[in-house]
Amino acid sequence: MLVPLAAAIAPLAIWPIEYFLPYPYLIEELAKAALVYFIISSKTKNPIKIGILTGLLFGFSETVLYYLNILPTGQLTILFVRIITTIPLHIVTTLVILIPSLKRLKLMPWGILLAVILHFLFNFFITRIF
Repeated sequence: MLVPLAAAIAPLAIWPIEYFLPYPYLIEELAKAALVYFIISSKTKNPIKIGILTGLLFGFSETVLYYLNILPTGQLTILFVRIITTIPLHIVTTLVILIPSLKRLKLMPWGILLAVILHFLFNFFITRIF
């Protein structure tokens, strides 16, 4: 199953898109929805485990990518905050898309919508705190 590997690469691939379309909550959730679609299509025996791994690798990869931007600021506390908040966010939003989609693929848009809203609210509140 190559979906977790794709999840680890996805943040790098969508970074230029987010530069021109500054809506990370939308772009990232659509990318994860594509990954979820491949999880479902693969008929794996453990889609939830693959979903958790996919969200974990997506979040970790994004954190490493943004670490390159954080490093010059010298504020490593931002990195710590990203690790304890962003990685779990991406696991949860991946599962929010995956779980309803496992029941019926027609429910995927609702999972995506909920994941986008959760990601938007996360970004909104995290920027107010830090």
